[in-house]
Amino acid sequence: MNHVRLAIIAGAVLTPLGSRVEAQTLSATLRAEGAASLAKAALEKGDAVRGAILFPQQKPGCANCHSTGPQNLLGPDLTRMGDEATPAYLVEAMLYPSKVIKKGFESSTVATVAGKVHSGRIVEQTPDKLVLRDSSPERPLIVLARDEIDEIAAIKTSAMPDDLVDQLANRQQFLDLLKYMMELKAAGPTLETTLAHAPGGGALDEPLQGLVLMGDFNCLACHEHDSAKTPVPPKRAPNLAWGSGRIDPNYIERFLADPLHVKPGTTMPDVMGTLSPDARRTAAREITHYVVSLGEATFRTQPLDATAAKSGGELFHSVGCVACHSPRDEERAERLPKDSVPLGRLEGKYNLDGLVAFLEDPHAARPSGRMPNMQLSHWEAIDIAQYLLGGFKKRTSPAPPFQPDAALAEKGKLRFSELGCGRCHEDAEPRPESRLPALTGANSDKGCLSRETGKWPSYSLDQSQRRAIRGAIARAPTEFTDQQQIALTLSAFRCVACHQRGELGGVAPQRNEFFQTTDPNLGPQGRIPPPLSGVGAKLKPKWMRQVLVAGRTIRPYMKTRMPQYGTTNVEHLVDLFQHVDRLPDVEIENVSDPKETRKIGHELAGTNGLNCIACHTFQQKRAATMPAVDLTEMVERLQTNWFYHYMREPQRFSANTIMPSFWPGGRAMRKDVLDGDADRQMQALWQYLLDGRQARAPRGLIREPIELVATDEAVMLRRNYNGIGRRGIGVGYSSEVNLAFDAEQMRLAMIWKGKFADPGAAWHGQGSGTVRPLGTNLIRFARGPELDDAANSWLADDGRPPQHRFRGYFLDDMRRPTFMYRFDNIEVEDYPIDAHDKASGEVRIRRTLTFTSQQGRKSVSFRAAVGEKIVAEGDGTFRVDDSLRIRIGGEHTAEILETPAGKQARDPMKQPRVPMKQLRVPMDVPKGKSSLILDYSW
Repeated sequence: MNHVRLAIIAGAVLTPLGSRVEAQTLSATLRAEGAASLAKAALEKGDAVRGAILFPQQKPGCANCHSTGPQNLLGPDLTRMGDEATPAYLVEAMLYPSKVIKKGFESSTVATVAGKVHSGRIVEQTPDKLVLRDSSPERPLIVLARDEIDEIAAIKTSAMPDDLVDQLANRQQFLDLLKYMMELKAAGPTLETTLAHAPGGGALDEPLQGLVLMGDFNCLACHEHDSAKTPVPPKRAPNLAWGSGRIDPNYIERFLADPLHVKPGTTMPDVMGTLSPDARRTAAREITHYVVSLGEATFRTQPLDATAAKSGGELFHSVGCVACHSPRDEERAERLPKDSVPLGRLEGKYNLDGLVAFLEDPHAARPSGRMPNMQLSHWEAIDIAQYLLGGFKKRTSPAPPFQPDAALAEKGKLRFSELGCGRCHEDAEPRPESRLPALTGANSDKGCLSRETGKWPSYSLDQSQRRAIRGAIARAPTEFTDQQQIALTLSAFRCVACHQRGELGGVAPQRNEFFQTTDPNLGPQGRIPPPLSGVGAKLKPKWMRQVLVAGRTIRPYMKTRMPQYGTTNVEHLVDLFQHVDRLPDVEIENVSDPKETRKIGHELAGTNGLNCIACHTFQQKRAATMPAVDLTEMVERLQTNWFYHYMREPQRFSANTIMPSFWPGGRAMRKDVLDGDADRQMQALWQYLLDGRQARAPRGLIREPIELVATDEAVMLRRNYNGIGRRGIGVGYSSEVNLAFDAEQMRLAMIWKGKFADPGAAWHGQGSGTVRPLGTNLIRFARGPELDDAANSWLADDGRPPQHRFRGYFLDDMRRPTFMYRFDNIEVEDYPIDAHDKASGEVRIRRTLTFTSQQGRKSVSFRAAVGEKIVAEGDGTFRVDDSLRIRIGGEHTAEILETPAGKQARDPMKQPRVPMKQLRVPMDVPKGKSSLILDYSW
């Protein structure tokens, strides 16, 4: 175990003895030291590897604005800074970002005629348009036409905040980051990597868009056309028998009678254009009875639940549903109806069981895969169904039960055949045998594409859709290239709603907020699905197939799910990607000693090397800072050639990545490993990764506990404590008694004996981990402030009591703190010390609370303890749950109160509620100073 004797701990600001002063910020301290001194210190003591790991993390977030490669970010490419970027220049750029702003990276505000204001860096201007890299957290590129712009104004300050450096923990982190930036500048720009893939040109050209639409409307169910050779399977009509007992027959009848108005945007055509309104209603009723007769179940509604609906709303807006469907506001109104796949009024269509069944296995009802399987659990499907059916609103009275009529069903079967429904609905009989005229050479101004009503199906098509389909019909009957087949498939299945391939697709700005992560440290790559540019050169065919057809995933931190579209619908993409995407071959020398090379790779992956283990999961064990993809799955996933290219220039292959560049410009940061040969270092890492799940754990995965030790002085640690939160202050005393004070709720939170604490999780987790008490005999105290109003005390929760305010602390000559806080008009100084009983030799904690009030305060109560059993032992001493004794000193007397289960005095760790007792000291705090002394022994 590592023993650390510390008086000043990261996160705790300790003042000179007995004084109260404010701490100086890190940026102010560094500015006082001077640029020349800091540059020299970085060259001598900075660690570029640690700096490389810091660079992309959420704090300080340098990679949000700076990267390598021509990405038009807010800040300059650090490999292209030029000769003026001396070490001292870099220091000043970090500490005084607005002093000298590099030409071309000035910020501007752009006001539009519509009243919107955008701020950021102008990256392109032409007579027709302006392109701005917006400075909002998502950093989108905004394209504005010249006639949209009202005014452009320059901003004199840098987009980089003046206090950005204060997000670092200490001076050493600044030196590490500075050393890494020096390495990037020295490396210089690298040659562009040629990545061959199908960019797609921003969107499909019009004829290809038309082919996608022809698949959506299933035109080939009736007509022949050369587009039958497209890899995109048509959107087949739903399985009618599946709806038995799941879809309301009354809805089916309404929908059949007027599909284009009952569900606007539907791909189901109106096939009753020549019928009168009465005949239309009759036909709809007859076909409904026929459709219902295909199954045996009876439609019944189930009760809805508001709590489940609330959870379902959160899931609907996070797992990926709103990539295609419209997000909704609090009233369930669609926010983006024009740009979304319509859902219609589901509460009038499905019962709960029906919608749950559909969400769990949509391909059973719709095998063409346009609605993918989102890999929902049964309970997730229930919650989302509750939300979509309006579970938080009172449901209207159900319609009278549907009564099947065999005679009407028989008539409906004939109607079904007469209207040609069987051309699309393949599960029904009889199937039409004749086909309609071929589309090639047909007059596209007639029939389905016309705006006229006739014996043909009528679709709700806008002008652009008609034009695209006409373009597809007129397209020369040439073979589709592999690139076109990929683009068609990605567009037809709306993969491009989440993924970007070249310039095709990507997350739309108005939907960006719904792509979420469980770990913000991962940045955009933790929430935005990975790009598909060059994916065939990246992933091995076996892995790609597992992802596409078997649901294999490696990103548990990404809330958006990878959907499943069905094997027959997308498996052809595996071969197409592999054939199209290419990278130049990397020439690497053969390994002469694989065992020794693996050993070096093992060292590089650990904390003494490149510290890969700081961010990457290993054998499903989460890393200390973030859960980046598992190192032991790399070789199973990745093409060897791609690995070498990516390691050289990670930002070039993934703009959102936070992967550091350890070999910028081909220069190794670790000059002491393999003579600083970048290729051999990468080769060593790959050889190590070849062992997969059998690879030896790198140094740093299993961390030795760290023990903070108090000797002749107390030691303090301000961090996150279990049961307290981030405002916990731990104190370890030299006599091996310890406590933790809750600066959020102004209370003694816990006491224990023996060893003080292990801060490893908090330190290695960059502040996100939890401190672990190391000793024994740990006693926890109830939540909520100890000092409060006797009659109207605050009902404890996880927040901050409204009448209490923490004011800091000061230290005695043994560095023991006195905590200061205020309640109402009472100033409190709480001074806990380790006290020795000379008679028994026992060490206890003695708290002296000093109250100062200018007016005095009546009806105050101090809660000393809560327990199931509290017994008075005389002389002001009370025994709590047979494990703790508290003695109330001075003239104060305490009382034992019965507390009903469920009040704020329940078990502090929120275990099952039981009847509890409270030990309280009632007080009238006088004007001036008064005190309360408590001794704790256990």
